[in-house]
Amino acid sequence: MSKMKIIDEIADAQVSHIKETLYEAVNWAMDGVEEFEGLDSEDYNHVHNAIMVSTIEKLHTDLDNYEY
Repeated sequence: MSKMKIIDEIADAQVSHIKETLYEAVNWAMDGVEEFEGLDSEDYNHVHNAIMVSTIEKLHTDLDNYEY
């Protein structure tokens, strides 16, 4: 098996784990934030998704700037 295929398989497994962990972390972070209290489920999900996307974008930028 090629190194790239192995890297892709490992990355795919990590994506699943990280998405689940991030989903729960965002739920926890949003809990008790006054601005998010009382949102209907659709609005809550929209805000939750926006936070997840923003987090991933910031992580990507941070990794792009990381010096090895």
